[in-house]
Amino acid sequence: MLRLSLQKDSNVSYHEQLYQQIAAAIRSGELPPHAQLPTVRELAAQLKVNYNTIRSVYLRLQQEGLVDSRQGRGTIVSNVVNDPLLTRNPAHLALLAKETIHKVKAMGYSMEEFTRVLSVVMHEINQFPVLFIRFTELELAEYLRLVQYHLPSAMVEGRTLDDFWDWLEKEGGLLCQYKAIVTHPSVSARVKQALPRKSPPIVSLDFIPDPTTVIPAMEAYPRQTKVGLICATLRGAEGMIADLHNAGITHLDLRTIEANSPDVFELIAHCDVVYISKPGYMTRPHLLTLPKVKEFQEIPDHHGINELRKIVTQ
Repeated sequence: MLRLSLQKDSNVSYHEQLYQQIAAAIRSGELPPHAQLPTVRELAAQLKVNYNTIRSVYLRLQQEGLVDSRQGRGTIVSNVVNDPLLTRNPAHLALLAKETIHKVKAMGYSMEEFTRVLSVVMHEINQFPVLFIRFTELELAEYLRLVQYHLPSAMVEGRTLDDFWDWLEKEGGLLCQYKAIVTHPSVSARVKQALPRKSPPIVSLDFIPDPTTVIPAMEAYPRQTKVGLICATLRGAEGMIADLHNAGITHLDLRTIEANSPDVFELIAHCDVVYISKPGYMTRPHLLTLPKVKEFQEIPDHHGINELRKIVTQ
């Protein structure tokens, strides 16, 4: 039986209190794999909190791969939580594997054929991996996915910038195993300067507002519309503003804030519409349940992804 309690006079939100308790119970094994969690309505009634609070907690747990929610089966503890090979994003990886197998079978191939071809492809890809560097783990999780989606022929490994500096100091000789190093434009020169002479090429790759969704929506807002931009870091929010200005969006009153800021709800209240980046949404997924808040969808910039594609396919 899952025992949860809420400190009503705490400065910590109900969402965060519940998330921490349930996540700790899962990681400690108190809630074993396949254990059934109460439904959203049951837990909301039990704890006397808003339905959307429970829903956002479950959504966050699912996003992190700790639980698995299925129609007709409810919410259960994931069976891959403790699998060290799937710790980066186990739920998404397991879902991707299942979808791939279904597609292979639907096309008439046997699993033996698929396994044989996969072995050959993995051998080819692993000979030339790409090292992808980003500022935070949340950015790595999202932007690695985007790079892999737009460039499926590349095997991409990720490190945060701080982790990269430590690794470079200790094992810089291992850089030769990579075909390219992909960095944010703001740190490309610094990374290049720090690398040994015979190092892989540096590719500057940024992520820009999706021109098929974000830009048309922004262009349609009247002049001086108050638009909030929420990101995991202020650096990310400032980058969002720069990208919008580069796309010709200069008629709006743009305001930025970090997702974890205590003033985030005040910003939302004072804006006409709010966009949240995927890393920001991963930091506080319940924000996307608010009526004003929309997801800020991004794609790799054309120049950077094409340069990387040329290197990978050489």
